[in-house]
Amino acid sequence: MSTQAAQIAKADPIEQKLPERIFNHSAGEFAERFNVLPFPVSHNLGNHPLFELSRLVELAKYLWALGGAKVVFQDGGASFENRWDEIETKTLSFINGIRDIQESGSWVLLKSVQEDPEYQKCIDLCVAELSELTGVDLKKEITWIDGYIFIASPGAVTPHHIDHESNFLLQIHGEKSFNVCDPWDRSVLFEEEIESYYAGDLSAAGFKTVSQEKAFVFPMTPGAGVHIPSKGPHWVRNNDKYSVSFSINFCMRETDIKARIYQCNHYLRKLDFNPTPPGRSALKDRLKILTLGRFGSTKPANKNELL
Repeated sequence: MSTQAAQIAKADPIEQKLPERIFNHSAGEFAERFNVLPFPVSHNLGNHPLFELSRLVELAKYLWALGGAKVVFQDGGASFENRWDEIETKTLSFINGIRDIQESGSWVLLKSVQEDPEYQKCIDLCVAELSELTGVDLKKEITWIDGYIFIASPGAVTPHHIDHESNFLLQIHGEKSFNVCDPWDRSVLFEEEIESYYAGDLSAAGFKTVSQEKAFVFPMTPGAGVHIPSKGPHWVRNNDKYSVSFSINFCMRETDIKARIYQCNHYLRKLDFNPTPPGRSALKDRLKILTLGRFGSTKPANKNELL
């Protein structure tokens, strides 16, 4: 830890009491849809003091001191069709951007919030409950986990994209419209787009007219949430108040293996083959995994290493 980060860490805020239960659901309730289709969730973190702007400013300072890559600060005026590399970064201080988020026209992402013990405790509670709700031993199956907090001005947009990781996104403050499509629908997400994504193009999955027609639309208010399965195309627009959302992101062994197959398929397609998608042939899948295993780690330390 840097000296600056250590100094910030010494000034720990008073610990905020977390709810006895995070999710308002029964054991096994998520089992059939988990990591298959998007679905709404209900939680008890709406407007919790741990996510107030003053606390988030201190968290952002702390994460910045650990490494600038943990704070993403950009313009909130993007469109659904924008690529990530087309969005302008903000020139004002991210501290002012967060403090004045109602007027600053900003989109702020805080990554690895579990570096702060209070947020680590919150994530631990979420994972323990989600294991009950999904019927999956997530501590065993998760290969990488990260906590994100999104802070966005009124009207700010998150462009259409996919993620490798599975995600439970919990709305804390404000309201927004969350759009997400079925990750298995190849009219909205092409095999070639998935392959390009896993070859390093994080904006490979483009927005299409049919995307909005087929989207599940979730109105997000404090206490509401949504599960986004791996590779579920999604995009977001905030309403007329600033928004704060808390996201529990995690990679799982099964999706990591499929990622290797998609990476192999990307290069096979460049050689004019028509590769078989994952899950169609156990033998072909195994051969692709073994082939790529010679060129890189089959146990990536983080999401970026995998991609």
